[in-house]
Amino acid sequence: MIREVQLSNFMSYKNTSIPLRPGLNLIIGPNGAGKSSILLAISVVLGQAYTERAKKLSELIRWNEQEARISLLLDNEVPKGARPFPQARSDKVLLTRVLKRSGDYHYLLNNKPISKINLVEGLSRIGLNPDNMLVIMHQLMVGRFGSVSPIDKLLLLEDAVGFAAYRREVLEASSRLQKLTTERETMSSVLEGTKETYLHWQREYEKYELKRKLEDQFKDLQRELIWRRIIRRESSQKRVKDRISSLQGKIVETREEFETSHKQHQQVLTVLARVSEELEELREEHLKLEHGRGLRAGSLEWISRITDLLRTQQEVLTTLQQKARDVSLSTENDQLSQVLSDLVEEHEKISITAKTADQDFEKVRTGITELTSQLTKNTDVLIESRVKKEVSNFKLALMEQEVQELEVQLRIGQEEIEPLRTQASQLGPVFENPRDLQQISLDVASVQERLRPLAHLSAEVEKMYKNYGDLYEDLKKKAEVVEQNRSEVLGELRERFDRWKTVMDKLLEELSARYNALLSEVESKGRIVIKASKDIEKAGLELYAGFKGNEPVSLDGLAPSGGERTVALIAFLLSLQQFISSPFRAIDEFDVHMDPRNRETVSKLIHAAAKASDSSQYIAITPGQVTLPEDNVHVIVVQNVEGSSIVKELA
Repeated sequence: MIREVQLSNFMSYKNTSIPLRPGLNLIIGPNGAGKSSILLAISVVLGQAYTERAKKLSELIRWNEQEARISLLLDNEVPKGARPFPQARSDKVLLTRVLKRSGDYHYLLNNKPISKINLVEGLSRIGLNPDNMLVIMHQLMVGRFGSVSPIDKLLLLEDAVGFAAYRREVLEASSRLQKLTTERETMSSVLEGTKETYLHWQREYEKYELKRKLEDQFKDLQRELIWRRIIRRESSQKRVKDRISSLQGKIVETREEFETSHKQHQQVLTVLARVSEELEELREEHLKLEHGRGLRAGSLEWISRITDLLRTQQEVLTTLQQKARDVSLSTENDQLSQVLSDLVEEHEKISITAKTADQDFEKVRTGITELTSQLTKNTDVLIESRVKKEVSNFKLALMEQEVQELEVQLRIGQEEIEPLRTQASQLGPVFENPRDLQQISLDVASVQERLRPLAHLSAEVEKMYKNYGDLYEDLKKKAEVVEQNRSEVLGELRERFDRWKTVMDKLLEELSARYNALLSEVESKGRIVIKASKDIEKAGLELYAGFKGNEPVSLDGLAPSGGERTVALIAFLLSLQQFISSPFRAIDEFDVHMDPRNRETVSKLIHAAAKASDSSQYIAITPGQVTLPEDNVHVIVVQNVEGSSIVKELA
């Protein structure tokens, strides 16, 4: 409770003390006397954040002064619990705010500095919140409250009774729901885009997988192909080796044939030499025999001729001898006969010798014939052996050359096989039973043809597929979390909205009862309704009032007069004020621009509200004359004398 207000150089007050009592304190006086300054001073000391009188607190300092002081003498004791201001041990505390022209504003508690935080904490302990419009209702607040929209009226009501937290909870949940809804829509859009990208990379990955399978197949085909080539080369090598082995066997045989032919040739040469030598000897003997034979034939022929000649001569001699009977002729005939006898004998000898020589000649001729035949045969054998030898030698040279060529081919083949084996070992294990080379080549060409359109795919595809897969799954999980969070927030929003609706319905039920009860004091009635209550942001407070026995109508309509509307609004605010737990309340110039009848009506409402309130202190400020019951009303009159406000209590 405020026991006293002390003003020093504050607005029109120089040095003034205004005592306040429990119950209703009515401050009256003409316009401009300084009545509202008292309530403004109380607001400034209590730390109210808003003041209509000045933009700067320094403007509230009395003209031509450098400092103003406003002090409130407050109770510092409570029935139970600690003192509101435990730093002061007295039952009363003097709370002061010093305003300086320099802009320095500070607080004092019993003339000692106190921080605003400690000040607010102390005031909160006694339930005094100067920023609540229902604690201190300044001038024109009734008109402003009436002029705002139903939505703003509801907001002001919630803020005044401390229900703004319920709305904030609903709006906070609604905001979170909106964010989550937006996030869900964004997430859905992102998820859809990511899904399309993911499906694209999935298709690319499937192609890449096909590529890898085809590459594996191609690798197997290459392995099969290379092993087929190896086997083919090995088979060729085996054939070469077999051929070399066969040739080497034939070379051995041919060499044996050559040696045989050579030996035979040598033997035949020896025989031919012997036969030739024998033949030469026989031919020499044959020549000798032929010569002797010729000599004998000539000798025999000559002997025969000479014999014939001599016989002819003998016959001539005989004839002559017979004719001549010449003895000398007989001697010559005898000599001639002797010669003929010698010639016959010689002829016989030569004939006998010729027969023997002919036999020898025949033997020599036969020997020559035999030796010639033997020579011919041996010559044929020699030629044949020479031919065989040359043929064997030629065949041997050919086979040895072929062996050399095959060995070169074998070495080259081996050199070609080694890289193939190395390549095959890199491609994998031995391929058992590879197919035909042509069939493998066809399969290789087919796989290459299928790989050609997949050539651009790389391992990056798998990475992108995995990344987008992880991203897509992560986004799905996040979307599920967002959806779950949204469901939870939606449930929380409904719960909070139901809680807000419940407390508001309960408040309005009680508030409507008090509002109607307060209006009944002036023979009127009213009710309070929340419009569009299903949407908290569109929900609005609509007031109804009926005067002179009429049914309540909306104050936002055209039916109520200006005075009736003001009376109803003040009744509502006074009814609402009763829901505020505060040891102090005030209303400033509630009857501005009212006719006397409505002013009296409002005065009755204020008196009834003050009586119904559990507050220990109530201040009402009015510029006019009002008639109030004399019980428990403290009247203070304010006047302005020569620029200074003077305060006086009525007995």
